[in-house]
Amino acid sequence: MGRTRRLVASVALIVALGAGTTAARAELEPFDDYAIGDAGLSLLHGRWGAFTALYGAGAGQFGVLSEGAYPKVVGLRYTERKGHVTGLFFALLNSIAGSMAANSPKSVTSYRSGNYIITETVYRSEAERQAMLRATEEASAAMLAAEDQAFELDLYMRSLPGGGELSGHKLNMYFGAQIGDYLMLDIGLGFGSADARYEKDGRKYAVHWGYLGMPFKLNIAAGPVLLWLKWDWNWLSGSKPTIDEAGRYKRSQTRADVELGVTTALFGHVVLQGALTTPTITSGEFGFNASVGFRF
Repeated sequence: MGRTRRLVASVALIVALGAGTTAARAELEPFDDYAIGDAGLSLLHGRWGAFTALYGAGAGQFGVLSEGAYPKVVGLRYTERKGHVTGLFFALLNSIAGSMAANSPKSVTSYRSGNYIITETVYRSEAERQAMLRATEEASAAMLAAEDQAFELDLYMRSLPGGGELSGHKLNMYFGAQIGDYLMLDIGLGFGSADARYEKDGRKYAVHWGYLGMPFKLNIAAGPVLLWLKWDWNWLSGSKPTIDEAGRYKRSQTRADVELGVTTALFGHVVLQGALTTPTITSGEFGFNASVGFRF
């Protein structure tokens, strides 16, 4: 029930943020009069998408923190800034929820009368229904038109070159709250699932990772780079590890990992990104991930 309440409250916050985001056009387009010294601002305020190849190793959200055993990560990443995927997802979610609320009973009360239990159901009037549907439609339209939205999808594969030991996916969707010309806080909803198969020091690991939560990402445009600090608040964290059989680790704890990263774009189109990762802010163990690809 705690996770359900967090999900409902978080979605409500994200929906409100998305509906309240201004639909004003960004003044800085990603490729107009591009200069490397403005790459940070271009990445923060420009409208763009990127496909990149991803590699990661060391301590991070996957693996076994207590034993310092982590898989190598190889995959593909799609990033979108000021696009439409996040707005469309939350607009559909809001439309479904608003329609269900408008067509549900206004109140249901039960009381005992003698040997009988009486249930009274009060339904909304047609005027109330239409008002709720109009408010839902307006909020959904605002989400679709929101400028400051972002989308990040990672696909992890063991079949790609590089010796990857993880398969699965991770998805984060954000709406942004602009704090200043050079600073923006992204808040969103994320989910994912991945399984790792690897060996370290003679021990075999079969590790499952699950993710459902609320990512926070603070973005800072700093000349030629975009700096960012990301924390994925994973509501599934806290599951206790178990050992399936002697010498084989079967399940991993999920965690709210932290990443400190930097992104830049060479010639406007070549995206380079690197991040320092840690399973928890107090773990004292670190890893990294890096990606390179094409921005359009």
